Amino acid sequence: MRDALTLLLKEHGWVVHAAVNCDNLRAAVEAGGLTAVISESTLPGWAPEEILKLCAEHHLPVVFTGHDLPLQGAVDLIRQGAIDFLDKPFPQSRLVDLLDRLANRQNG
Repeated sequence: MRDALTLLLKEHGWVVHAAVNCDNLRAAVEAGGLTAVISESTLPGWAPEEILKLCAEHHLPVVFTGHDLPLQGAVDLIRQGAIDFLDKPFPQSRLVDLLDRLANRQNG
């Protein structure tokens, strides 16, 4: 999934930093310059709440993806601070449009 999203976003002109583990994610967030974090709702070694906390400390929006989370779990993530939850498989245009809106907000 990470490779497919990377390819999709690069095709739409985005610079992508694909983190392969939690340490890479932390380093990328702390380095700055990101528009958003797109993450699986279940990552080995890190709960979604930890991702939300890290990103909140850096004023960075989070979009979660997944296919094994019940509707209430997705709602809970949004209530905890995620800006969206994209249930797999999701239309690619939905993610691209969401990121474009975020970039426009940051630049406007």
